[in-house]
Amino acid sequence: MAQSTRLPLLLAVLTLPVTAEAQEAGQVIELDAVTVEAMRRTQPWIEVPASIGVYTRGDIEARTIQRLEDAFDASVNTQMRSQRGGNDASVISIRGIANTAFGTDPTVAIYRDDVFIGNDATFNLTMVDLAQIEILRGPQGTLYGRNAIAGAVNVRSAVPEYGATYTLFDALFGTDMTLQGRAVLNAALGQDMALRAVAFGDYADGWVTNAADGNAYDGDKDGGGRFQLAARPSDRLELLFAADYATDEGSRGNRGPFGTVWQDGYNAAIPYTSSISSYGVSLKASYDMGVAQLISVTAWRGSQGDGEGGDFTPSPFRRNGFSRDYNQATQEFRLVSAPNETLDWTLGTFFLGSKDDRYEYTGFNIAMPANVFYPGQPALPAGYQEGTTSDLQGWSAAVFGDATWHLTDRFDVLAGMRLSYDHREIDYVHASNVAGVTLGAPGQSQVQSMGSSDISPKIGLAYAIAPDVRTYATISRGYKAGGYNISFAPSSDLSYAPESAWNYEAGVKASLFEGKLDLAASVFYFDWKNQQIYSFNGYSVWIANAPKSRNYGAEFEITARPLQGLELFAGLGLLDARFTDAPASQTGGNADGNWQPLASRYSLSLSAQYTTPLTAQLNGVARVDWNWRSAFYFDVDNTIEQDAYGIVNARLGVEAKNWSLYLVALNLLDQDYYVVATDNGYGPYGAPGDPRMIGVQARARF
Repeated sequence: MAQSTRLPLLLAVLTLPVTAEAQEAGQVIELDAVTVEAMRRTQPWIEVPASIGVYTRGDIEARTIQRLEDAFDASVNTQMRSQRGGNDASVISIRGIANTAFGTDPTVAIYRDDVFIGNDATFNLTMVDLAQIEILRGPQGTLYGRNAIAGAVNVRSAVPEYGATYTLFDALFGTDMTLQGRAVLNAALGQDMALRAVAFGDYADGWVTNAADGNAYDGDKDGGGRFQLAARPSDRLELLFAADYATDEGSRGNRGPFGTVWQDGYNAAIPYTSSISSYGVSLKASYDMGVAQLISVTAWRGSQGDGEGGDFTPSPFRRNGFSRDYNQATQEFRLVSAPNETLDWTLGTFFLGSKDDRYEYTGFNIAMPANVFYPGQPALPAGYQEGTTSDLQGWSAAVFGDATWHLTDRFDVLAGMRLSYDHREIDYVHASNVAGVTLGAPGQSQVQSMGSSDISPKIGLAYAIAPDVRTYATISRGYKAGGYNISFAPSSDLSYAPESAWNYEAGVKASLFEGKLDLAASVFYFDWKNQQIYSFNGYSVWIANAPKSRNYGAEFEITARPLQGLELFAGLGLLDARFTDAPASQTGGNADGNWQPLASRYSLSLSAQYTTPLTAQLNGVARVDWNWRSAFYFDVDNTIEQDAYGIVNARLGVEAKNWSLYLVALNLLDQDYYVVATDNGYGPYGAPGDPRMIGVQARARF
């Protein structure tokens, strides 16, 4: 197993010489201020009264961020994992707040180009040609609403550029036959219209050998594209139409015995395979009214996914699988004030309608004799299959407002509120292909519905100690609607209640020495009620509510640019995230005092990049990133633990005006770690994270 403890020495060797050079040179540098849309309006990063991780286009390319999990790996107090092992059914943890039960809504609101993404199966698909990623830590219910109890993520694609025509190409070739290609076309269609088209494809051989069939698994095979058309019919009106498609057909999702899979690989008689497709269209209209801007975002999104495999063991008798078909339509209107010296405000409405058709099943490939599972159980034929069909429909509506009152030139009063209503309905059927027989859950057919309303307020104060030093303190409420057990429910009561939380936070941000030193620090306390978690009643697992949990901690981030071309970053996350009243856990025990899953006590992110002229037309660039986390648990019962580990990524290359060439290393020290681990009755089984990949990347612009 590779040792991450070698990394501090590696960082020291890389950064100390250039740091010394920077101190001796003492050059003055000019930097563009980072702007964000975290508060649903454009403003400088330093003015946002929240803890936020920002990755610009340059950061995304330098860090080799290709999926959302890459951004979460680089951010402190955050994690992203899969609940199945592949790239579907993602679970995101911010400050230890996560959807720990499969089938519940996410606790993080994901927005892609102003469109809410309600399907967790598509969160972690490959992303290309991005302009910025913003990760907001802490409840964001006022502006982002649904499922933002832990935070929100704002992903922004590069948009068409007026008056410019060019093409971009990006290709990578690496170990394990890793092949990646991206192509971007930006075309001016007159002065007031432009299009931008993107296409991509990835492939990688499998690298984990399965002893049962001798094949290699955990490869990549994905691709897709995006088309955008921008137009300015008038000086005040701008339109942006977008359509996209992405598919992922990798062989991920298999698991092996926890602790030995890295050495022994898999031994699955029926390996797991899956596929995901995501697609959608949107229209954004922005109209400048002078005192305010009116924004309308209309969108439809859909996705399909399926997967099938055995129970990860050498026995061929059992088969499990799922299929899912999801569709959503959203409409949002926002009225955003023009910047002024008295009051900045946002008013809006939001509507979501969704339909989610699921089938989760298990079965046996061979005949099962009578009385194997319980006395009186009839004999079962080969090919026995039992499953749950859940057709879920729902809609959500909300009105919201947010305001910053500039009481003086230094003192701001912050306030916001969102009023929302959620309606949900489920058509649930659990049955098997043998009449009158079910083993995993009662056979039943149910149609149930529920409705819930919520008010999520936010209040706060902000004070500028100096022009470039700002402090803030906020109190905000987060909320996530209740729902239904979507498969193998142990009783006719399918529902679980909403969860809610209050978050108390204070922080300081500073940009000093003409932007050469950026600092951010925050502390928080999160009081969580009715958390939706797994429970166990002796024979079945289902989703219920834990009465009380609490999380507290801090984030510290510093970016230093002491010399032209040199940038150093350090981030530290501190976290204590526990259940305080959880009487029924996944194994039937008491989870009081247990750690929240995917919550590390410490997380650390260090980066160093140095760019220097080699010739009049050529620059050299060297970069290293180290993302480290202390130990954490995968389960509510704290029985499956991932040891502390750190991932080192690096790149070394040359850059010209219209082309660049890099040597890229991901997981340079070949660190062992797991992306998911569960106990299905055979002991813990886990899916390993990606091994070391070393490749050559080329970029060109024409």
